Amino acid sequence: MTFPAEPEIATIGAATFLSVTGAGLPGTDEFYARKATLVAAAERLGHDGLVEGLYWFDPGHGDVGIAGFYWTVPLEHLRWRLIVRVPDDTELPADLAAPGLSLFPYAEGKVVQVTHHGPFAGEDETMARLGAFADSQGLRRNGPHHEIYFDYFDRSTSQENFRTILRDPVA
Repeated sequence: MTFPAEPEIATIGAATFLSVTGAGLPGTDEFYARKATLVAAAERLGHDGLVEGLYWFDPGHGDVGIAGFYWTVPLEHLRWRLIVRVPDDTELPADLAAPGLSLFPYAEGKVVQVTHHGPFAGEDETMARLGAFADSQGLRRNGPHHEIYFDYFDRSTSQENFRTILRDPVA
């Protein structure tokens, strides 16, 4: 996978993911517990556990644009789905479905994306660049905000050198 330094348009095909869902602020005990469950299950199925996140707000919160995604609606209203890509023919053993894991087929289609370097808390400038690029192309967010995390993280991990692809499906 490439790390686009400047915002770009791409087309992302269908894939199957192992997933777990939640709500509220990322970084909570619940978030990290569900992330750990997902990674352990992916490893048990023989996959590397590269975690990605889909984030959205219920439609009642209005049209939340790309640039201000995390700053428009209070984050306690955020919905999320953490995902790990698996082969399309993966079957989920019954005991893994018990802790809330499920298989999730997902096709994004046309997206705008860019790589963010550094802590999650500094994503505002990168999201502003991505949003301005989408606006310049006459595109609007059309689905969940997507983050692809290339670095392992938990509460104690330094985020200084993180690489995260920030991606939004658009129309």
